[in-house]
Amino acid sequence: MRAVGRAVLRLAVRWSGLLMAAGLALAGLWVEAAVAMLVALGQVLAWRMRLPRGWEAAASITAMVAALSSYLHLYERWTWWDLPVHAALTAVVSVMAAWMVDVRWRRRASPRPWLMVISGFLLALVWEVLEWWGHQVVDPRVHIAPADTAGDVIAGVLGASAAAWWWHRRSAAGPSGPVRSPSRSARASSDSASTRLGAGRSVR
Repeated sequence: MRAVGRAVLRLAVRWSGLLMAAGLALAGLWVEAAVAMLVALGQVLAWRMRLPRGWEAAASITAMVAALSSYLHLYERWTWWDLPVHAALTAVVSVMAAWMVDVRWRRRASPRPWLMVISGFLLALVWEVLEWWGHQVVDPRVHIAPADTAGDVIAGVLGASAAAWWWHRRSAAGPSGPVRSPSRSARASSDSASTRLGAGRSVR
């Protein structure tokens, strides 16, 4: 039963956004369906990047909370709710960005925390540009006041910094340099085997 439960949870973490988008599209709610497709994109990227399971789940849940908050107009009801959502969403997206650069492309064993902070700052700026575009093109109710923009960027940087600190704290005892192929242990085993083979030949 535990295996079945874990399988169901994995399906929810990876495909709930796409299922929600399909339902909203069938209902004719196209703007909401587009937001749900962004959730689905984040879920699939976190899965296919092979993030650690905890971070994959965090990315999925955070994106879903951000989307549901928009659908339920929580940002309008609670003016402060925007800041923790920005912090949490930027935190997980900055981890994904650093993981993609360092682990998937550069073949390092772990992403560098400072890269998470820089990614978070850049992503926070990009998000504000998208909000401005959304206000101009999609929905004029999107709030783009200067104080709101500054607060969102600060919240995003704080979230990315918290994620970087947590990652560094959790992985301080693990390897952080580039992933080498083959590994030192594999090369050592190979050298040891070659030495034994050479010794055997000399005895003969």
